[in-house]
Amino acid sequence: MKFEVGSILLVRKFKLPSADKDKFFIVIGESNNTVSLLAMTTSQAYFDESLIKQGDIIDRDVTAYCFEAHEAIGINGFAFNKNTFLYHKRSIHTFSIEVMDTLNIEYMDCLKKEEIINLIYSFYKRTPAKYMTMFEKILSELSN
Repeated sequence: MKFEVGSILLVRKFKLPSADKDKFFIVIGESNNTVSLLAMTTSQAYFDESLIKQGDIIDRDVTAYCFEAHEAIGINGFAFNKNTFLYHKRSIHTFSIEVMDTLNIEYMDCLKKEEIINLIYSFYKRTPAKYMTMFEKILSELSN
């Protein structure tokens, strides 16, 4: 199962160390036989809540990308019910196509183009070098 960059996916009963939980993911890239995803890991703010706004958040050593509650981010109007954060240091997860096929995935929507660009650029600036080439390629394709 393949999804385009920017797809917002809901994985039902995703296996976490503490329990199985419904988790959101956003497809941010694909290479060879893998799909890289950003996990919507939390609605918990691990920084000064006065900083909450759509987009980048930087507070001391914590950096994140925020989707504000009820802000339409999808081309069909999808919005999260709560402020949702993707922390740069721990949000990237890579799964093979075979593993993706075993997950209970619901396609929810696709991010608006501007939102995809902002999100990927945010991670491009703050993630390990091994992802740079992938992010540069996606940003180049989206800019054309």
